[in-house]
Amino acid sequence: MLAGNMSGSHPQSPSSTPCPDPEGPGSRRYSTDATILLVGSFGAGKKTLGLIASVALRRRFIDFDEFFRGQIQYSPQEFIAEHGFKRYREVVIKVSRDVLTKYQTGCVIAGLGFAASPAQRQLLVTFAQHHPIVYVRRSKADLQHFVGINPDTFDHIYELENVFFESCSNFDFFNITEESSHQAESQIHASLKLKELERIFVAFLHRIFGNPHKQIASADPFSATHTYALDLSLTQLETNLDPEILDAGTDAIYLTLNHEEFSSEDILVGLSRYMTILRKHTRVPIILDARTGPEKHSSYLKFLETVALRVAPDAFTCALRNKEIIRRIHATKGHSKMIAVHHQTGPLGVEMSPSEIPNLRMWLEDLGFEALRVTGQHAVPEDALACVTFRGMLINALNIPVIAYNTDSEERASILLNPTLSPIEVSSTRGSILSLRDMQHALSSLSLRPNKLFKIVGQDLRHSLSPAMHNAAYAACGLPHRYEYDEIQSFGEIEAILKAPSFGGFLGGLIISLPFKNDVLPLLDDISPDARDINAVNTVVLEHKFQPNGVRTPFYRGYNTDYIGIKDCVHSHLSPANAIRGGSTALIIGAGGMAHAAVYACYQLGVRRIFVYNRTLSNAQKLARYYNVWARSKGDNIFHLDVLQSIQDPWPSDFRLPTIVISCIPGRHVGTQSPIVFQVSDAWLESPTGGVFVEVGYGPLKTSLMEQMTPWSMKGWVIVDGLNVLVKQGITQYELFTQRPAPVHIMRRAVQEEAIKQGYFHMW
Repeated sequence: MLAGNMSGSHPQSPSSTPCPDPEGPGSRRYSTDATILLVGSFGAGKKTLGLIASVALRRRFIDFDEFFRGQIQYSPQEFIAEHGFKRYREVVIKVSRDVLTKYQTGCVIAGLGFAASPAQRQLLVTFAQHHPIVYVRRSKADLQHFVGINPDTFDHIYELENVFFESCSNFDFFNITEESSHQAESQIHASLKLKELERIFVAFLHRIFGNPHKQIASADPFSATHTYALDLSLTQLETNLDPEILDAGTDAIYLTLNHEEFSSEDILVGLSRYMTILRKHTRVPIILDARTGPEKHSSYLKFLETVALRVAPDAFTCALRNKEIIRRIHATKGHSKMIAVHHQTGPLGVEMSPSEIPNLRMWLEDLGFEALRVTGQHAVPEDALACVTFRGMLINALNIPVIAYNTDSEERASILLNPTLSPIEVSSTRGSILSLRDMQHALSSLSLRPNKLFKIVGQDLRHSLSPAMHNAAYAACGLPHRYEYDEIQSFGEIEAILKAPSFGGFLGGLIISLPFKNDVLPLLDDISPDARDINAVNTVVLEHKFQPNGVRTPFYRGYNTDYIGIKDCVHSHLSPANAIRGGSTALIIGAGGMAHAAVYACYQLGVRRIFVYNRTLSNAQKLARYYNVWARSKGDNIFHLDVLQSIQDPWPSDFRLPTIVISCIPGRHVGTQSPIVFQVSDAWLESPTGGVFVEVGYGPLKTSLMEQMTPWSMKGWVIVDGLNVLVKQGITQYELFTQRPAPVHIMRRAVQEEAIKQGYFHMW
């Protein structure tokens, strides 16, 4: 019986049970410009995170201590020393009310809450009805070290503050101390240690406002395209699990909790910390998943209501019981997805009752569930097809994603054939769950994952590391694909490759290298907006469509991933001091295809004044004309691309010195090993805060520009070599080709190992 354990009467129609207003108080849904308030203990990092958020979200930063000084002419500490803490608690209520009233939209406020009085608590609780209040946590040891008081006194203060901040906030973020995980990262300027924290925290805020990060080309994890979720327990996280496993090609993570874990007193602190760790090492959605019996479900619902929603999970599971509590959870869940779960003791489909499905549909619609997972047990291999049929019946009736499989080791075929968020393990240690590699191998053996051949084509490809990077990723994820290089001399050979049969697998796509990125455009059936703006394609995905007469015809889609690789490298290495603002400038060296991509990358990052230098002046002028005309066609009258005519020229005095420099010239002449010797004016590099230098090319030689830039790393410049660009754009290429999340760590390691093997210059 599918719904036999549901408690309560038959569900009413949705119209007869009013749902809470999704924009109302306590919904965790806010207007897009609602002010964000950060609270927490002294030393938790509120001001740092507030500044990061204000720059990233383009909001005004309000430091409460400075606001207090502006109102009272004392800092809080000075006022307490002069007038005492009792008088301070009276004054701070008025100042708190003033700041929250004045800055209700478009701001990030940090530091409020020091008084910890009942009146201030009520003020914050009221503010939290329509604004996110984030309790910034940090490890207890770090906080004690920061304040420097004796342990007993600290413990008392810590407990009081913790109770206060939990009671008046609606979100939790654990500020983890950044530590370098790669030896080569020691060269990076100290301020860049904040970059990972910035990425995690800004993504957390985007998730709160309903704008979660999505992979550019990967399939929706809830789609029926054979997506997978890594089954991961808190116990595994506590045993120093290799973080590379977390970003190894799965579509999501099931973070599983048992009753002892979600009922423990310190679960909120622990869960907040583990969510930050997971979000540091993975880009995929995290689904909180309880593994408990019906008798413990009430305590799990309490955990969801009071703890889980504070960490803004991408999704969470919830059994179909206790309708009123589920309604409260739905009313306060913000943008997290609710997955209904049901487990039955018999195999799925064997004892199915179609008459129950309308009742189930009413439950799901009434309670606002966005997906359903049903599992069975005591199954045998012969039950797999019945499970598939059962799932199809549910899909047709419910119109939401359905996950359905049996959990027995004797009947793993239903997990294999389940196309949505099938559970997988790091390795096949449990008989009922397979690894990602096992799953893909099985799909391939059933011809559900066809072999594909991918190629990089162009001139002078002997030094390309792309085949090693992509083939390592395919092997790690169990995909049956191959990636090869094909040196060609004329453009006509590309058309021949696209039309020729591919032995050992269908041609799945091409990477177009120099000098054919513009020439390939007329061959394509569809070109992405980015590639059309750049007027160059470096990635072609081959699809097939069936015509009305049944004939299977090829369909070619073109993309530009060059700019994505450059953009991601600049963004991830640009220090907070050099965050892009209205006056930021960039310097592009070169005027070829990669320079086109580099200009576009800077534009997408928000830079509106860009300068280009190229030894052949006419090519630089041609590039400038193209983008200046393009910007005007888009209605952008601020952007301008200027040409620097000589390296002896001073930097234009009306503009700030560049904090972004991108070299788009090859390290050697095509067809030879002869190095290209080129440097820029040192005067152009004298930004007082340094910047980021990106070398797009890579190979066995350290370029003359890289030689020039190396000493500048002592003056705040972060140097990024072409291997980093290769990996960043390779991630997008992999996802375009496979519709799967890329195993980033695998790809990076493959490039590192191959670069060392071939004696390439590298900075890892």
